[in-house]
Amino acid sequence: MDHNDRYIVELSRAAIFDDTPFRPEKDVNWEYIYEKSVEQKIAGLVFAAASKLAGENKPPDDILAKFNDEMFATIALTSGQNIEFARTVKAALEKNIRLIGLKGCIIRNIYPVPELRTMSDYDILTSPENLKDVRAFFENIGYGYGKDAFGCVFEKDLFYWEVFTTMGEEFRINTEKWDKYFFENTVEENGVYTVSPTAFLLHLIVHTGKHYVSTGAGIRNLMDIALYTAKYKDKIDFDLIKAACEEQNYKGIFEYTMTALQLFYGVENDYAVSDKDKAETFVEYSLESGVFGKHDNALAIQAAKPEDDSISGIRKILFPSVKSLSYRYKYLQKAPFLLPVAWVQRVFSAIFKHKFSVGEMVMGMKDADEFSKHRLEKLKELELDDVH
Repeated sequence: MDHNDRYIVELSRAAIFDDTPFRPEKDVNWEYIYEKSVEQKIAGLVFAAASKLAGENKPPDDILAKFNDEMFATIALTSGQNIEFARTVKAALEKNIRLIGLKGCIIRNIYPVPELRTMSDYDILTSPENLKDVRAFFENIGYGYGKDAFGCVFEKDLFYWEVFTTMGEEFRINTEKWDKYFFENTVEENGVYTVSPTAFLLHLIVHTGKHYVSTGAGIRNLMDIALYTAKYKDKIDFDLIKAACEEQNYKGIFEYTMTALQLFYGVENDYAVSDKDKAETFVEYSLESGVFGKHDNALAIQAAKPEDDSISGIRKILFPSVKSLSYRYKYLQKAPFLLPVAWVQRVFSAIFKHKFSVGEMVMGMKDADEFSKHRLEKLKELELDDVH
């Protein structure tokens, strides 16, 4: 990492621990830091830290003004999200419906300013037998319904709920065991259900790992893990988490994460490894990704598929193999001859669900074809290129 990226990490550390950041190098590029913070959806948090700098160490006035605008825009959005979350969870409990919160909707509460921790959706776990009641509840309060491979989604205005009935998207090995573990480790606090600290941190790390080796995972994930680890360290069974990560083929993800926590966030632990250079590369690649990877990153993964290196990267993007798509489109496992249907479904999903125009997709393919080589080099350096 260069000094600008290092300073973004330092600002992120100061933000989550409500600390004053160390003084920046004189030639720090504040425009770059601002743009990268916006891309990573941590601009409000970075502003909270940078505003504590004094004198010549402060960002220029024009950059401060941009940061300030981003901070208030973030607060306006997340305040509405937080109100909707609390209102909906309370209404669900009155109907004896338990919505088990994961990730952002829970962890935001331990940030110094909860409204500065952005969210794109609410991640919820519920038992399969409750899904019918959950659907009826959401539809009765005006939400639209959509099916998902691992549960369903509910959407209304700017509010988007992903309701899972299984942990199978992250825990692909021994899924039934981990489903049982998470449902048995449900806890309640002030009328909000989530999972125990060990289960919560395990999910954060494995979820990050899944994205990291597929489309990329941004630094906000590392901030969540650092803050949660520091707060609940005495209540977490790290040996269980380490063993679970190894079982799910995320041994490297666990080691680099724990090393980065100690190296960059001051969170001491017994699981940091000696290879600090790779931990730095791990963080560097996080800064190159969006929050959970960008559309170009997703295309880059497809362009780099090793199944047939005689096929161009762009052709792999347009026409993925059955092996590449069967995990998302389950019908291919029993009917591989429906592969052309999956190709069409995938394109329409990108256009309508993710709001990508055809023109954006074409440009994304070109960029992805070039980026795929760089991405593979990073993952090979980290020995994560064979992780699935």
